[in-house]
Amino acid sequence: MPHSTQSWGQINTLRRLTLAVAGAALASVTCLSAHAQTADNYPSRPIKMVVPFPAGGPADIVGRLYALHLNKLSGQPIVVENVVGAAGSIGTNNVARAEPNGYTILFGTTSTMAINEVLMKNLPYNFQRDFAQIGLIANAPHVMVVSPKVQAKNFAEFVALAKAKPGTLTFGSAGMGSIVQMGSEIVKVGANIDVLHVPYKGGGPATLALLSGEIDMTVNDLTTLKGNIEGGKVRAIAVANKTRLKPLPDVPTFAELGYPQIMSSTWWGIAVPVKTPSDIQKKLQAWNDQIIRDPAYVSKLAEMAIDPILMTPAEATAFIAAETAKWRDIATKAKIELN
Repeated sequence: MPHSTQSWGQINTLRRLTLAVAGAALASVTCLSAHAQTADNYPSRPIKMVVPFPAGGPADIVGRLYALHLNKLSGQPIVVENVVGAAGSIGTNNVARAEPNGYTILFGTTSTMAINEVLMKNLPYNFQRDFAQIGLIANAPHVMVVSPKVQAKNFAEFVALAKAKPGTLTFGSAGMGSIVQMGSEIVKVGANIDVLHVPYKGGGPATLALLSGEIDMTVNDLTTLKGNIEGGKVRAIAVANKTRLKPLPDVPTFAELGYPQIMSSTWWGIAVPVKTPSDIQKKLQAWNDQIIRDPAYVSKLAEMAIDPILMTPAEATAFIAAETAKWRDIATKAKIELN
């Protein structure tokens, strides 16, 4: 009898194990089936695209243009959500923590994908760890402009003025740690000059301060500066790009002036939470490539002096790593304190 009792116990244990394994297998198959169905039918509802900066700014303008084209390709509404605060890190973190199903995507920028990693002490996300790169989409080279009150007609004269009166000239930015700040910091480091930083709450207020003569110079892209340059309200001194810009054919590059290390731009890209299924990522990547090649999209960017960027996800990841290293070097040389 003891032997028989032990056998029944073993049999019951085996039954329980068999049922557990079968249940787990069924759950696994169900999960895989649901995943395959989701990927096959994606997207079956609206996609939310988070722009981590205010409405009306360069990121929002370029982001909404991209969303318009993504809507046509995906067949679903693209809901643009502006989540502002902490140099874009709040909106970016929201996407990092979102369900990785392709229905929440990030319209990232130089700040959120690279500079925040350098300047923010307690950043709640790590871009390389928490995101999968879909691709970069556009690049806006930076232009250095000065207030008409500044007695410098070119960059050589500006450098001479800055060295004659260290710390008295000022530059404005869109806030601590913004790409607008870093664009001016790379000018300072490259030319070895001392210019005082005055942060504002956005690129718009910084531009207004420049127009009023409250500050002496800023570095930004033409989505913000073009109208004021053309109207003679600010003076363009140099372009932080490899080549001159078509809208500003008479403005030299820093490289032409002997400063090839001064290279700065605002760029944008699309990313999703890192655990987003690879087949959904591939759909987004295919649409992204189509958008970048779309003449209508390229034409609209050209009107803002913005260049399209076509990169594979691997190339985009390498580019962002290189940009992060560049800005870390500038932050160190400029002795910028972590926020």
